[in-house]
Amino acid sequence: MSAPFTTALVAWWDSIAALFCDGGDMELRIDEARNIAYIKLTGHVSKQDILEAFDAAVSHERYRMGMDRLWDFRDADLSSLDAPTIQEMARYSTTFPAGINDVREAFVTSRNLEFGLLRMFEAYSESAEARTTIAVFDAMEEAETWMALEC
Repeated sequence: MSAPFTTALVAWWDSIAALFCDGGDMELRIDEARNIAYIKLTGHVSKQDILEAFDAAVSHERYRMGMDRLWDFRDADLSSLDAPTIQEMARYSTTFPAGINDVREAFVTSRNLEFGLLRMFEAYSESAEARTTIAVFDAMEEAETWMALEC
């Protein structure tokens, strides 16, 4: 292997933190060049799993204030979340300081149920006067394109 390739591979590997949640797995990848924290949850995911993933992302040593977050729920089952739980979760990030709660968050899923639940989260976030700009997508490419747009 060439030295630049090895260096890039090590940097990529160091940017991934795999965590295990109660019902599923979490993968965190920090892309400093794009200023995005990629959070992937898989399996049966609970409210606690999502809040722990949020906390892990924003407390990661490579997370920077003002970094956007892209959540990948394509392989996640969110069926245990009900409306009151989603509303409570929407208020959670409002307790964090600027640089964490005033960024953009994209949610990606390929399943109808999860898409609807994530749109509900988006609506509850707006009503909670959260400063985070949220969008829900059914394709990763669309979410990444949205993240790359200048605000």
